[in-house]
Amino acid sequence: MRFMMIVKASKNSEAGVMPEESLMAEMATHHEELAKAGVLLDANGLQPSSKGVRIKHSGGKST
Repeated sequence: MRFMMIVKASKNSEAGVMPEESLMAEMATHHEELAKAGVLLDANGLQPSSKGVRIKHSGGKST
């Protein structure tokens, strides 16, 4: 079974502001532990939703 973790966007995350260094270090340690246990496949981040687009499919057409 696979899971995807998604963090709710905030003004800072949408602006591309990185978390504090101490939090980044804690996350890195946690990711290392998960990888060693063989349960972490990837920890790459996504772009802010402000850089995305919305596609609507309706009546066989995409807009």
